[in-house]
Amino acid sequence: MPVNFTTEVVSDFLTAMAFFYGFVVSINQIRKGINYRFYQYSAFAWLTMGTCCLLFGIANLLLIIEIEKVALIFYTIGAFFVLLKAETLKREQVEPVKLTIFLILGSAAVIFFYVFPNAVTETTIANGAKLIYIDPILGSPFLGACGLSLVYYLYCTYLVNKKAPTPLKGYSRAYFTGFFLCVCSVSLWGTINPIVPGYPLLIGTVGVFMVAYSYSREPKLLFVLPFTALRLTVLETESGLPLFTHTWNRLGNLADEDLFSGMLQGISIIVRQSLKRGDVQEIRVADAIIIAFRNPDYPVAYVLVATRPSRSLRDGLKLFAERFCGEFHDCFATASDADQFNGAENLVTSCFPHVPVYD
Repeated sequence: MPVNFTTEVVSDFLTAMAFFYGFVVSINQIRKGINYRFYQYSAFAWLTMGTCCLLFGIANLLLIIEIEKVALIFYTIGAFFVLLKAETLKREQVEPVKLTIFLILGSAAVIFFYVFPNAVTETTIANGAKLIYIDPILGSPFLGACGLSLVYYLYCTYLVNKKAPTPLKGYSRAYFTGFFLCVCSVSLWGTINPIVPGYPLLIGTVGVFMVAYSYSREPKLLFVLPFTALRLTVLETESGLPLFTHTWNRLGNLADEDLFSGMLQGISIIVRQSLKRGDVQEIRVADAIIIAFRNPDYPVAYVLVATRPSRSLRDGLKLFAERFCGEFHDCFATASDADQFNGAENLVTSCFPHVPVYD
């Protein structure tokens, strides 16, 4: 069987390697115990996109159109997981409406390639080399449907870069720039690739490495958009006395210590009065949400103030409460001495490693 060595084939395989690198990065983060939904969706996105590029390379190497059509199915699946990544990047949860719309468009786009076989054809470019070519007109419904998730993700990375605190700016710029290069690569694929085959994919290869590297080095980027954590306080439930307070960000009226102390006193009363009716979980105020947690075996409550509710904050608060009780339960008898709880700062660092700080 004749083979077709072109820059397109080389670029396909290089891009596949870049995607598999992103897959390894995501798996390593999960193995470290960082089981955020983003990394789970990322692993699937990198794997399916890498498989797509690998199949593209094989299809162009052997000039077999059917292999490329299979690759396009993997591309659609990968774009679906990119949409999931974008949703978790923006709000830590996925909107069912967006998923439904994408699944309808993606399914229709894949079927389209089999209804219109001329959308994917073998062509000969100017230098005489052959490659499998996606017609930019016939293929526009497919490219457009899958491109929606890429553009949406690009928008989310732009918002991350815009809102990221100063210590994260270097990584946030790399994150946005990398995915911008990925989108440019896809945009140039159908039009520029037949003229200079392989070069658009090389642009995407650089972008993929930048994206994977940036959020592997700084996981806080993933939580810039979903919420802003403000303050964490441990209360003695009988007296309402604060045992420990940690402030991540000072925003608006929450910077007023007297106002915040008064709010804590009110929460303490609510906690005491609700003990026989179940623990308080959330209290919503105008510009923030108060997440509360209490272990019934100990006379302390844990109060976290943030701008929005968040599953990762709830999980972090529960973990912090378990470790705080395990380390300081002997100190609860002399709770008036708040200095003995200063060591809890280390617990904050380990239980909330994902919280960005803007001060």
